[in-house]
Amino acid sequence: MHDKLQFQDFLEQHGISENAFQLFETYEMILREKNKKFNLVSNSSIEKIWLAHFLDSILIADIIDLSDSRILDFGSGGGFPGIPLKIIFPSMELYCIESKRKKALFLKLLKQELELPEITIINSRLEYLDQNMASSFDYVTVRAVKMNDEYFMKAFELLKPSGKIILYKSKVNNDEVDKIKQYEDYETTEIIRKEYSGLGKRAFIIVKKHG
Repeated sequence: MHDKLQFQDFLEQHGISENAFQLFETYEMILREKNKKFNLVSNSSIEKIWLAHFLDSILIADIIDLSDSRILDFGSGGGFPGIPLKIIFPSMELYCIESKRKKALFLKLLKQELELPEITIINSRLEYLDQNMASSFDYVTVRAVKMNDEYFMKAFELLKPSGKIILYKSKVNNDEVDKIKQYEDYETTEIIRKEYSGLGKRAFIIVKKHG
């Protein structure tokens, strides 16, 4: 109950509506009901869903206003961070890409049950996305995927000029940051570290594509 109240307090501090909180309550119910069937999150983390998944997904609201943005969420799984971000930034246009068919089916169910508009669910690998999607997105969010050269190059291709990749991290690997700086489309990197009660240390690596 304390985790849920902490999450609700975060929403209130950011002026996010009570209706959004009610959507998260529905989201929690669906996730708990469907987790075993779709293998969405670990049994241990589902007991900490309000902080480990919901709060962690929307912490970026402390840094960036994603309203009216077009976002590609890479490796959405149980919907994180894309669906929570869509709930608190309803004007954003969200594309969730998930390579596993079962999880993509869950995302379609979640979209329907939460009645969220402007969400496209794509069952595909990132590198297979069509060329006509190049330069389409303001942001690419990545929370639980280990990025390699192929993924970074594709993410840069999909971003608009000056678009950004947002990497969710528990800690920053300096070697990884140095490697990112070698990509042809790279412009700048911003590293933001935060610590939250009940969640611990979190970090964001925000990589900007050249304009």
